[in-house]
Amino acid sequence: MKVYVVDPKITLGHNVVALAFYNTCRIELEKHVETTSIMTEIVMESAKPTDQDVMVFFNRADQAYPEYFISFLQDVLRTGCGVFPVAIAENHRYPPEIASSHQSYDVAEQLQQRKLTTSQIETVAVALARTVVSRLQPSLTKHNMKLFLSHRRFDGEKIAGAFHDELQVRMQHVFRDLNAVLVGEEAQEIIERNLCKSDAVVFLDTPRCGESEWVALELRIALARHLPIVWIKIGPNNGRAGLTVVPAGEPHFNRPDIDTKTRNVGSGFVDDVIHKAFEISREYAKNVFGHLRRVRTLADEGSIELKELSFQHLTYQVQIPRRNFRYFQRPMTHVVGFYGRIPQDDDRLSFLNNLEQLGYKPHPVLGHFYDAALMLAPVALQSNQVLVRQPHLVDSCAEYVNSLEKYLRSLSQQTSPQKRGIIISGAFPDCEPEHQQHLTDAIYAFTQAILDREGIVIFGAHPTFQHLIFDMARQRRPDDFVQSVHMYASKYFVTDAAIDEFKKHATTIATEVVGKDRAKSLTTMRRAMIQDKEAAAMVVMGGKTNRADIPPGVDEEIELAKAAGLPVFIIGSVGGRAAELASLLDADNWKEKPNHLSPAFNHELMVSLDYSLMAKEILDKLGL
Repeated sequence: MKVYVVDPKITLGHNVVALAFYNTCRIELEKHVETTSIMTEIVMESAKPTDQDVMVFFNRADQAYPEYFISFLQDVLRTGCGVFPVAIAENHRYPPEIASSHQSYDVAEQLQQRKLTTSQIETVAVALARTVVSRLQPSLTKHNMKLFLSHRRFDGEKIAGAFHDELQVRMQHVFRDLNAVLVGEEAQEIIERNLCKSDAVVFLDTPRCGESEWVALELRIALARHLPIVWIKIGPNNGRAGLTVVPAGEPHFNRPDIDTKTRNVGSGFVDDVIHKAFEISREYAKNVFGHLRRVRTLADEGSIELKELSFQHLTYQVQIPRRNFRYFQRPMTHVVGFYGRIPQDDDRLSFLNNLEQLGYKPHPVLGHFYDAALMLAPVALQSNQVLVRQPHLVDSCAEYVNSLEKYLRSLSQQTSPQKRGIIISGAFPDCEPEHQQHLTDAIYAFTQAILDREGIVIFGAHPTFQHLIFDMARQRRPDDFVQSVHMYASKYFVTDAAIDEFKKHATTIATEVVGKDRAKSLTTMRRAMIQDKEAAAMVVMGGKTNRADIPPGVDEEIELAKAAGLPVFIIGSVGGRAAELASLLDADNWKEKPNHLSPAFNHELMVSLDYSLMAKEILDKLGL
């Protein structure tokens, strides 16, 4: 399996933006797969793509391609090689006529959907590279997904039944509590178990959903477990109960025209929902690359030894040094396969068979050569008891890498910083709903990293983040979850009763209303948050851009943090105001750095989609 990347000079001539995209995409591909750059006609004539390969090339607006390129493209299509045309600008969206059935990767649209600028072209170039690699590696793809239907019975039972029937017809595996929980079973336990086994949640938001504690619980579990959620707002807005748990900034679908009392739902709409669930899940599966990059970073640092066993199945041997002892000890040896989906029974058999073919057959007396063989997937945190009972199992990809880093940190002598709090600043950016998932991914990654390092998460009350952070803290820090989260809330927005409820989940600091003024009340809350005695730094992500009469909140929080002497780290690839600010600083080569780190490091924060790696590196720099 190989990827051929055609230099844009062949099809476009000199184009600075295309060249930047090409270089970033090529470098990212080279990290994961054998990559051949086609820079001249001679190289093109010698290339021999097969039906196992993929080719990436750039469209041009006038269709005046060189004859030798068209001839090569004809040969490529004839072999069945995968083709990814790239439209670097809006007037480049149409590939050559012989490849007109192939959808172009629209760079302008990708930037627009994410609310990024051309200075962040690297972000969408990496996204394309990972899509290409996903095409080549079946462990990352999702075919028939396991979907969880979240709905309220009171006004959503019939519409949920219609969705269930249509999804079953399309061979999608669906869990719906009404017909999946048997009489006498513990409903919450069954629902939680099936949520954690699902690839995505389809949330049918009917007008009375906001009154349901069950729906709120399901959304909270899904957010805390980092499950993709397709939010479908159904029925009229008038008289609608507000959601206590909001899964994103905006719903993916808004259908006030659908009658919730009927079992009829358009088959085309259900197809759109399935496609959206697949898109979001595919994006989520790409998080695997971030975790794999973290493992490779450990290998580059010399902390572990990493050996690739199978590129196609993303299978590796990991050797980890043991603690110091008087006598020689062999390193711990793990064989790990990375999955971007929930592995099925046939995946387990295939995984074990592949290991034997790779030479990992058990000795008749001594047993397995390795200590553990793990299928690492986007699943929930596993019980420690389960993990130690057998060498072969499915575990959380994020948990494995986190445990590996934590163990290696314990081998080195480290001094603890005096302050352990990290302020998380931001909000959902004004972008397409499917790209709002990047903010949830970033919040999840940073919260997990801070909590796992015995740090403190500091943030201002936010209707989505608060539940995600509360539940993660209870899960990861069960003995001190209240102390591990400091949440600031202005009484301008929340009641005393709400504050009392918050105190069950976090150390809650409520600030007073200032003159019934929204802006002044927010400033008071932000000042109090920045002055938290544990605050060591601020991480900024997303955030609203300029709205009428409401300046961007992250601007004020950054200025307050800088005035307090706190380093600020801007995660630009999430989009929103953080992306705008990072682009401005980057254009000036970070002369006014918001922190003590290099321009190169800040540029990486601006464009990287590997939020868990960024969290690790920032916390490493801070000594947390």
